[in-house]
Amino acid sequence: MTAGGRGHILMLCMALLMLTGCSVTKYVPDGQYLLNKVKIKSDIRDITPEYLNDYLQQTPNSTFIGIFRPELGFYNLSGEDSTKWVNRWLRRIGEAPVIYDERSTEYSKEEIEKVLFNRGYIDADVDVTTDFKKKKATVTYTVKGNEPYRVNNFIVSIPNDSARLYISRFQNENSPQKGDLFDVDKLDAERDRIARTLRNHGYYNFRKELLLYAIDSTVGNHLMDIELALQPQYLENDSALDIIFSPKYIRDIKILSLRDGRLNTRDASRIYDTVRMEGFSVISERGYRTFRPGSLISKTYIRPNTLYNERHIERTYAQLNSLQAVKYVNISFRERPDGDLDALIVVSQDKPHTVSTELEGTYSGGDLGIGLGVGYTNNNIFRGAETLKVGVDGGYEAMGDLSEVYYSSEIGGEASIRFPSLLIPFTSTEYKRRVVGNTEVGVSVNFQQRPEYKRNIANASFKYDWRWKGMNFTYNLVDISYIFLPWISDEFRDKYLQPSSSIRFSYENQFIMRMGLGITYTTQRNNRPNSSYFTARASVRSAGNLLYGISNLIGQKKNEDGIYEIFNTQYSQYVKGDFDVSYNICMSDVSRLVLHAGVGVGFPYGNATIMPFEERYYSGGANSVRGWGVRTLGPGSFKNREGYIDFMRQSGDIKLDLNVEGRFKLFWKLEGALFFDAGNIWTIRDYEDQPGGYFRFNEFYKQIACSYGFGLRLDFSFFVIRLDMGIKLYDPSYASSADRWRTEPTWRDDVALHFAVGYPF
Repeated sequence: MTAGGRGHILMLCMALLMLTGCSVTKYVPDGQYLLNKVKIKSDIRDITPEYLNDYLQQTPNSTFIGIFRPELGFYNLSGEDSTKWVNRWLRRIGEAPVIYDERSTEYSKEEIEKVLFNRGYIDADVDVTTDFKKKKATVTYTVKGNEPYRVNNFIVSIPNDSARLYISRFQNENSPQKGDLFDVDKLDAERDRIARTLRNHGYYNFRKELLLYAIDSTVGNHLMDIELALQPQYLENDSALDIIFSPKYIRDIKILSLRDGRLNTRDASRIYDTVRMEGFSVISERGYRTFRPGSLISKTYIRPNTLYNERHIERTYAQLNSLQAVKYVNISFRERPDGDLDALIVVSQDKPHTVSTELEGTYSGGDLGIGLGVGYTNNNIFRGAETLKVGVDGGYEAMGDLSEVYYSSEIGGEASIRFPSLLIPFTSTEYKRRVVGNTEVGVSVNFQQRPEYKRNIANASFKYDWRWKGMNFTYNLVDISYIFLPWISDEFRDKYLQPSSSIRFSYENQFIMRMGLGITYTTQRNNRPNSSYFTARASVRSAGNLLYGISNLIGQKKNEDGIYEIFNTQYSQYVKGDFDVSYNICMSDVSRLVLHAGVGVGFPYGNATIMPFEERYYSGGANSVRGWGVRTLGPGSFKNREGYIDFMRQSGDIKLDLNVEGRFKLFWKLEGALFFDAGNIWTIRDYEDQPGGYFRFNEFYKQIACSYGFGLRLDFSFFVIRLDMGIKLYDPSYASSADRWRTEPTWRDDVALHFAVGYPF
């Protein structure tokens, strides 16, 4: 590393020491102590100290990598004069010292004891010791579990044969079993399960609060007999039992469709129309029918003259609320004189029209530009919650230097309609209701003009997306692109588009008709923000197979290059597959470790010898190997030497990305990250103008580029602004091994800055 690089690191370390050094007790009053450390020592294998940390009533100030306390440091940098804005600002972004409180320590001990009791360690001992030294306190909780209590017998006593049958039929592996540890949370979950099971089978008046546990711990040998039964006051009350265990049917269902947020069922100042359909009564204000009756009924899982089922109510809420055109949903029930139920579903329409604009400045390879986009969205175009999106965008860029300036421009438009159901022919309404999904149809056009060429692109697509068994699926039934170049300069053609050029195909008229399937699975749950989770994505797509089959079937003649054409334009044929996996590990409330791997392979065949440029891989950039700029790494050991056009050559058919990133909170909304990236791209064939890019099993591992770096992120919950600095560690584009290892990186050649929105993976 250069002297300048060592100097920057030294300055950073000095700054951290200034924030966390001798002044940590600056604002700790005399006679009191800074809570310096809290330790938990436990001999219980299945209840870790990390788990018990969540129940501490007082914890020390947050740290960076377990050593530095930047937030406390910022607070301590402030002066005592609160009239000065700088002092107020330092205290606002900082964190006041946590003063040791004996009562909080005692409360923490009691909370830990409750947790242990609820997990079966009823005889556990929790000892607390506090060490005071130089105005700092270290608290240690020592947990000794002793022998836990276990379930001997578990009985559910319900005075109704039908209810007992449902409870027994839908029992699962999580229900308490003989030999299980006594666990209050598990017992409470069993109450929930039983209540939900009965409410899913018509028992509208059943609540989990009706159930009570009776526990006998006198069995001996740390065993318990547990009985779950109705509360005693209901057992001798026949009328109450009749109400609780009488299944309810839903008879009449009214859907009230409103054009604003008022949820009153009838307004005397309005005149309403009623449409009866499939046993439903759909009511809307005359002259303002917000939704087609069928569109609301198709998203309603509550059906007339069926048993009350709470699962159907939850699905109805979820499906109606998923419609962008819906603002609010409310479902209520009224008991009829015969004891059954009538349902009222109130659906309030959201604002149907939105307009958006976007203005951005661009800086690419030293060239300045400006972009403008305008979009319009109608969330209820056909009164069935269909979403229409129309957008127009354009850009203008100045290239070259002060002696000679060139200009390029681009303008495009797109339109799409998203239907809130799967539009699949020959399928029943019940199937469409059971499989929740959407259908999207879209078209787009794009016109590009550069000093070297003009290129026009037209696209049309039809795709489905749906969710099934915790996985998200996307299926592109058809995606058609037509690329037309009306003009290419002779100089550009002679220099870069020779027959052996790997980028020649990107500057020829071509037709692409593809289809593909994508699958995403994640264990991330919004109700568990501080948990670890796993995410996997896989996709496969192919192009040209149908056209190639038709060409062969009809005996079509190939052109002079041995390629089939459609409408006098060659069409592409290939298959491409991608797999991406990441594991987000929660280390603590303020730190995470993220592991990521991605691999992709594209293979041209039949009617093509090279993948379309839009389908080829590139490496480097904010979401790849961050020591390189976007599209500046690879393929293999290939080196960019000719500027813009070599960016086109820096594409490949095989991609590998490996990333490790540690994320940690600094202060306020600012987060930090340390990362290590490795990867590259390769070509699947040995193209003459991409020397060193061909994938060889005995060589590719030597061409895996490596970089490291750090980043800063502003986390505003709904979006993240990210700045990363990547530094090259191993650059395969150098000829000698000594040069490949960048032991003395330079700012010009070995450092890349990336500004982005969102996390990289």
